[in-house]
Amino acid sequence: MNTFKIPFIGISLIFGIYLGISIFPTLDYYAGKERQNYITIQGKKYYVSDMKEHPAYKKVRKDYVSNLGNAFQGFAMEEILRLEAKEKNMTVEQLLSSSKKTPTEVEIQAVYEQYRDRLQGMNLDTARPRIVDFLNSMSEQEFKQSLSLKYAVTYNFEKSEKVSVDSKNNPSLGPDSAKVTIIEFSDFECPFCQRSQGINKALREKYEGKIRWVFRDFPLSFHPNAMFAHIAANCANQQGKYWEVFELLFQNTGSLEKESVIKLVEGRNLDMKKFKECSEDSAVMAEIQRDIADGQEVGVSGTPAFFINGIMVEGAQPIDAFVKVIEQELK
Repeated sequence: MNTFKIPFIGISLIFGIYLGISIFPTLDYYAGKERQNYITIQGKKYYVSDMKEHPAYKKVRKDYVSNLGNAFQGFAMEEILRLEAKEKNMTVEQLLSSSKKTPTEVEIQAVYEQYRDRLQGMNLDTARPRIVDFLNSMSEQEFKQSLSLKYAVTYNFEKSEKVSVDSKNNPSLGPDSAKVTIIEFSDFECPFCQRSQGINKALREKYEGKIRWVFRDFPLSFHPNAMFAHIAANCANQQGKYWEVFELLFQNTGSLEKESVIKLVEGRNLDMKKFKECSEDSAVMAEIQRDIADGQEVGVSGTPAFFINGIMVEGAQPIDAFVKVIEQELK
């Protein structure tokens, strides 16, 4: 037994001495790197370590982590496509071309029916090229995902910093006990917010029972019709019609003049006398302003903006950007 202990102790001692010698130059190196970046105010230097709690620095760190993840994903996809193409004695372009399937008429018709409301009155023949491109893109994404599984791609890098975002009793879908809460700051007059609604709905269907979705008002100042649209949604909420009016408003993002919004609301069988009283109540406007202030405090500067258990995802992102974070949070 002792013959094994002595060498082990010796190795441990050597390693400990090496670590003690090497750790200080290593720390000095990184400290030196940090101290290359600073500002001077009245002769006093301020370094990165002095502003780690500042919102601007937190946003820089969040963007860095997000961009790092995107860079890794892009690199990984290029590499596994190269490996697969080499295995099949093809170019990457030939490989991707061979992965595409010609959409069937049934598939084209199904997509047309599903997205008819967003095709701005196009008939099937006019919309066909767009639908075929969409189905080809979906087919390519499925192929790439199958390669990720085949080549056992995994990612291991630092997570985005979380911030505390409260739902503040705003309208929500999904169980309160859900492990993942997604808080959306959005604007009914924002075309990017409208575009994101299809993905938002797909996520709620994919993770039904596992996520809770909260909507918070963030009408942008340069959207002249947005504020009244948000007031209308909040007043519809008082009559139990929030999500019906919510969908109508996003279906009509480009035409939300006050008179148009009132007509939309009338079509939902609301008590219009109560609606009018609510729409003139300063407390409703104050609630919307609180949402805006809370959003700005956690770094929202544009819409849409999402917080997945406090991890920010900005803009009308593809569904994979959300799935990556949700899956991480569900583990």
